[in-house]
Amino acid sequence: MRLPAVGLFLVFLAVTVFAVSNTQVVTVMFWQWPIYTGSIALAIVGAGVLGALLVYLPSMPPHLRLRGRIRDLERRLAAHQQAEAADTPPAGTAPGSQAAPPDIGQTRPLR
Repeated sequence: MRLPAVGLFLVFLAVTVFAVSNTQVVTVMFWQWPIYTGSIALAIVGAGVLGALLVYLPSMPPHLRLRGRIRDLERRLAAHQQAEAADTPPAGTAPGSQAAPPDIGQTRPLR
């Protein structure tokens, strides 16, 4: 848990040093329109943040769909486990006796 926090701190430290080191004023243009006039460091960091958002946002629908599928499977597993726990011993066995173990010859080997 500490290693990611230290790594994140180092990245923030590097971004801070970069921003303080690059104070030149630039004008960012889109075709012929000026979009931003200011520090080159803010322009580069802003471009990085915008790029991260452009990657992150389109990936959200599949993640949400998978999260819903996981919740559904967890509900089904819990229902199955409850039903399995509520099963009674087969008819014809004494209340305190153990059921016969399954025949091992009828099982499939794991691969």
